[in-house]
Amino acid sequence: MRIIGTFIIIGIIVGSISTIDYKKFIDLPSLLLVIGGSLGYVLAKGKSNKFVKNFGDGAVYMGWVGLMIGLIMIGNHHVNTENMWPSFSITFLPIFYGYFIKLVTTGLEKINYE
Repeated sequence: MRIIGTFIIIGIIVGSISTIDYKKFIDLPSLLLVIGGSLGYVLAKGKSNKFVKNFGDGAVYMGWVGLMIGLIMIGNHHVNTENMWPSFSITFLPIFYGYFIKLVTTGLEKINYE
């Protein structure tokens, strides 16, 4: 049932994204921040038997760190109102990536241990 639930979650999110401009959901630096930070979190925890759970937790933490970095960058640059909303949307992408990864890893957690 976990696999089916995971596929339903992925399908709903990908389906929602594909109905609009999917290019707005792609930002390589944000994705690398979340994935790289998650791997670092897994290594820092040092519990290899809980790799999937720790990777998901690290993704959420790094998503929030990415949001803070993005907000600081927006604050340090003189952004006019014309460029403000696209900047905010990119700023929130790390949180989106982090929680998406967490949802997927939650569905895969028990499979890793059984």
